[in-house]
Amino acid sequence: LLLTMARPQWGFAWEEATQRGRDIIVAIDTSRSMLARDLQPNRLTRAKLAALDLLKLGKFDRFGLVAFSGSAFLQCPLTFDDEAFRQSIQILQPGIIPQGGTALGEAIEAAQRAFSEDGDENHRILVLFTDGEDHEEGVMQTVREAADAGMKIFTVGVGTPAGELLRIQGESGKVDFVKDDAGNVVKSRLNQALLQEIASKAGGLYFQLQGANVMEVLYQKGLAP
Repeated sequence: LLLTMARPQWGFAWEEATQRGRDIIVAIDTSRSMLARDLQPNRLTRAKLAALDLLKLGKFDRFGLVAFSGSAFLQCPLTFDDEAFRQSIQILQPGIIPQGGTALGEAIEAAQRAFSEDGDENHRILVLFTDGEDHEEGVMQTVREAADAGMKIFTVGVGTPAGELLRIQGESGKVDFVKDDAGNVVKSRLNQALLQEIASKAGGLYFQLQGANVMEVLYQKGLAP
């Protein structure tokens, strides 16, 4: 009786389990406005460090990188190779894309192509690091198309709403302010409203890159579920 109650078992049975992983494309704005110093040492450096923090959190996720300013291109295809992704991040700098501006729509389209060419059915996530100074029309239409295709977009605002005057360093080493065609000094501000709208329309969340543990909160609240 005791032996029967113990329900002895032997052998094994195979059971197939299907699990979807996370594919995360990180898109980083490399436009000239990302040199603003309202975040120290500048916006671009802080975005790159945050992207590397995200890599540490996603130990079992695949990462890819899109660089963009006035146009966008896939800097690093989706990969489990952390070192390849890390090196792609480190070489980012203003001017890596010759065309000026901030084409958010093209960054989203580049991420879509990367997911489509890969062909895997993992969860498709875009994490967009930018100050949100978009210089093109139709970005929200691109966002809606991406969301319909199953992509979730999380936006990370890099900068401050108060903004900062843009500075450039000439060949002689002299630092001067960037001016527009009319000769006025250019001030770059974080466009939170646009980034919040993008995240809302694409099933993601908006975070401002300010204070500690922003990437940890993004990962736990946004990506882990």
